Amino acid sequence: MVMNLEILETITNFSCGLAVFAFTVIATASRNPKVEVLVQQIITICCIFSAVLLTIILINGGTFWSSEKLIPPLIALNLIIMFAARLNLKGKQISQGMNPHQIGRLSQEE
Repeated sequence: MVMNLEILETITNFSCGLAVFAFTVIATASRNPKVEVLVQQIITICCIFSAVLLTIILINGGTFWSSEKLIPPLIALNLIIMFAARLNLKGKQISQGMNPHQIGRLSQEE
């Protein structure tokens, strides 16, 4: 079976781009829990799909953006973004200090 690696590279570019775009708008999507879950699922699917395609390209001796050495870090990056997108930090206090919104509310209450 002969693989057309140029088509795989194009599909991978699109899938990676969609995942990165979705990752940048996740904060806006988090206003609605259903939309947030949908965006998280889109990111997860795109990242897994991209990692699989990048692995196929690597195994078949292809290049991505004219580089063979770029493929393994991109596979790892896709998996990291996938796991990061699945984190749901809404409503959890990560920092111990007060944030600007809390300070603003306190000054309005006084």
